[in-house]
Order: sequence, then C-alpha cells, then structure tokens
Amino acid sequence: MTNFTLRLIQLTAVIAIAINSTTTLALDLANRTKSDIQLDSSRKPTEIMNFVGVKHGDKVLDLLAGGGYYSELLSRVVGNEGEVVLQIPKAYLGFVGKELEQRLANDRLKNVNYLLSEAPDLQLQNNHFDSAFLVLGYHDMFFKDQGWDFPADVVMPQVLASLKVGGKLLVVDHSAVSKRGAQDTKTLHRIEAKFVINDLKKYGFTLVKQATFLENKNDTRNTSVFSPELRRKTDRFVLLFERTK
Repeated sequence: MTNFTLRLIQLTAVIAIAINSTTTLALDLANRTKSDIQLDSSRKPTEIMNFVGVKHGDKVLDLLAGGGYYSELLSRVVGNEGEVVLQIPKAYLGFVGKELEQRLANDRLKNVNYLLSEAPDLQLQNNHFDSAFLVLGYHDMFFKDQGWDFPADVVMPQVLASLKVGGKLLVVDHSAVSKRGAQDTKTLHRIEAKFVINDLKKYGFTLVKQATFLENKNDTRNTSVFSPELRRKTDRFVLLFERTK
C-alpha cells in the first residue's frame, strides 16, 4: 500500500467522522396549528430535539406537557416504532383542556399516550424511557396553591426510575436572578439554573451539558414571565441531565 493510498484512506475516515458528528435532525414543522407555529421562533424546537438527541424509535416522557406542543413534535421524531407519553395532572385541565382535545382528537397522534396522573403516583413504568422533557414546569414544583401540589421531592425520584440507565432529562425554564434559587417560583414563575442543577443532583441526575440558545440578555429576570413585554421572550436556561446508574 502506497503512502498516498494510506493518506487517502485516513482522510476519508476523518471526513466520515466529521460528517457523522455534525449530523442534525431535520424536524418536520409543517402542517401544524397556527398557534404552535407561532411558538416555534421562541421555543426553537429543532435545536431542542438535536440538543437532547431524540431519535426514531425512542420512548419519551413529556412531563407537565401542557397543551402538548412538544408531544406532537416528539411523535414525529420517534415515529410509529416509538412512543410519547403526554403527562399532565388534573390541575392543568382548566388551562389546556380544549387544546389537548383538539390535538388528540380522532387518534391523530397514534404514538402519543395521554396520561392524567398526580404527584403521589405518576403511573410511570420503570426503566422505560430514553428521555424525558420538562419544559417550563420545574419551577411549578416549588410552591403549593389551591388545587396545586406537585413537589419535586415526590415527582423527580419517580421520573429518574422511569428512565433507562443512560436516559436523558431535558429541563428548560425561566431564569431567576442569581442567588434567588426557588424564591421567585410562585410570584415571578422563575427559578435559578444553579439551584435546579444542585436539586436534581440530590435525586441522582447528572448534568451532561447546557445550552444558551434560549437566552435573552434583555430580560432582567425581575419581572413576571406573564408580563406583556416578556411573554414568550424570557431568558431561559436549557439543561440536559442523565441517569447514570
């Protein structure tokens, strides 16, 4: 084998590795409701899916899924051989009932299973999911209100157990001011990323990586996420955890 041939083989291998390492998911965003499409620019679903690494055939939990925005997109990614569990508690129904009915009508998302369950028993199978999504919901686990009690110390051990070893947990939430921890969860609906990292570590989650593509430097983090000037424009952190054992 000549030196030229050897170098050509090595170069081909390097190129193949480079191509494979930069392969990204081409997420189908077409044929969805107008309201969902309007959310795409602020939620960046393609970047989210690639960040988590969701793939065809995966089983994914969409925890505190709200109206099911991510559940529908996940159903497209995992395909017929995959499964999405759309979980919400009864307290959510007053806010998302009609949206969910329309999204799930006529069994249009055949690989999405709707799960209405409460914190004491989420009804999740152990060692079942390849990943779990928790988008804009972790802060809700740190306050109680009339008809609302979904504490992290009850919920997250169940979520950990439901993941396969090596399974991933995505957490996206509204950023709080540094050193505020969970103090603004009820008033501003914000939580500090550092607090989330330390809190999830207690339950056995290991931080894998974090992203900045949902940051907004113009958000002072001192205002409610529902204020008109910040609605869907908040500074948000994106964290990926793993069940390692």
